[in-house]
Amino acid sequence: MGSMKMESVPSTKQKVYQNMFEHMGLGDHTVVANLIVTKIGKNLKFWPDEHEIVAKTLVLLTDMAGGYSSSKLLLTLDTVKYLAGHHTADEFPFLNVPSNARHRTTFHGILVRLLLSPNGTDKLGISFEEFMRPILDTMTQLGALDSTQLRSEAARMPLIGVFRDLRGVCMSMHNRRTFSLLFDLLEPQHFPLMSRVADLWHDQPDVIISLLRFLGEFCHNKANRVNFDQSSPNGILLFRVTSDAVCAYGRRALASPTPTAGDIYKLKYKGMSLALSVLNSALGGNYVCFGVFALYNDPALENALDVSLKMALSIPLEQVIAYPKLSKSVFGFIELMFRNHMKTTLALESSVFMQLMNAVHEGLQASDAQISSMCANCVDHLATFHFENVGKDKPEVHNLSNHIAAQPNLLSSLTATLFNLLLFGAPQNHWAVMRPMLSLMLADESSFTSYKDQLMGTQDTGNQAKLNEAFSKLLADVNRSLESSNRDRFTQKLTAFRVSTRGFLTL
Repeated sequence: MGSMKMESVPSTKQKVYQNMFEHMGLGDHTVVANLIVTKIGKNLKFWPDEHEIVAKTLVLLTDMAGGYSSSKLLLTLDTVKYLAGHHTADEFPFLNVPSNARHRTTFHGILVRLLLSPNGTDKLGISFEEFMRPILDTMTQLGALDSTQLRSEAARMPLIGVFRDLRGVCMSMHNRRTFSLLFDLLEPQHFPLMSRVADLWHDQPDVIISLLRFLGEFCHNKANRVNFDQSSPNGILLFRVTSDAVCAYGRRALASPTPTAGDIYKLKYKGMSLALSVLNSALGGNYVCFGVFALYNDPALENALDVSLKMALSIPLEQVIAYPKLSKSVFGFIELMFRNHMKTTLALESSVFMQLMNAVHEGLQASDAQISSMCANCVDHLATFHFENVGKDKPEVHNLSNHIAAQPNLLSSLTATLFNLLLFGAPQNHWAVMRPMLSLMLADESSFTSYKDQLMGTQDTGNQAKLNEAFSKLLADVNRSLESSNRDRFTQKLTAFRVSTRGFLTL
């Protein structure tokens, strides 16, 4: 009874607003909200070329749609119902202005958030499928075009628009039920359009980036929304469309000459970065059983890994590190290769494998903690595999042995770099470099011994005694296992080792 009484009595703040609105002759809060939203609608309808007005109008609408009470109020307003039922460029010309392309994403994201809120479809009087009809009709028309027509200027804005709209729609899918609504509408009819666009428009950043940004959102398993039934093939179908688009774009991008003028990041590297990011989301989304592809001779996974690896290695390493977003995509892909696709990684030619390891080695020393952490994980995956499989008669074990034979100092150089970073590197990075140290020491004990001797040789007699004592404490009671408890105990010892040695070690 108490809660019912509370809800029936307006709060002090509500009373203040109510009195203010009435004093101004505006009516109650519903009338005021409707007035504001009507103004929002008119701004979007009659000021299409005024970028600042459109931007600030959508910020206001986003804020109103983001609040619990205000979003419920929006669902009751006629203007919002009109927006949901007429979200096309014919009604709102701002959607057709190229400089407003990113605002299309925001606009559709807001409307879908309202539509999919509790009782949203009932209150707005439109189903999700009806809302999507204009977007799907555009995709059907584009999909029916031949290659020449699809690559024509007449198709440019419709393509950019439809992928921007879809990205906004997908950004508002926060659970399994809503994501499945969108997936079911796109599959299978509209999936082929994506790889065709990636192939035909690979050299046009405005088109290809709108496609790749949508695919990146579509593949992103946030809040475990990409979660199909155990017997469903949808996870594999989603990966296939991702693979087809990334491969279509990647092959074209690799065959195209590197621009000698203009912004090389915008013209080439940004597309590659987004393509790798798309694949990273698909590879790390936990909704695909990748063993199925080899079992049924489906080349989708193999092709995607091959093209993506070539893209990652085609960019000079100094350029990768120079662009933060590019470096996160490239090193994120390399980390996934070592984490989940070790057999494929070790089957590479030694020259290519060493390119990867050189990138990992450089990334370990990057100032960005996220990059160095991803590279440390790569080292841990490799060292763990080496330790757990040494002596086994497996093709991948033989491949690793061949790589090490071709580059005998591979593990010792990694050991030296990791210990140098631990002892002399930036403090904020030492947690990242600790993880692979135990696996690397167990995989190649001689490398650790060599580093220890080398470090001892750089110190004076007094420091050598202290350092020898610190190493003895570090190695005491270390088991030859990579179980979590042993890893944790060794990490604690490493922390103590680092603290005790940094006070006296000299470079």
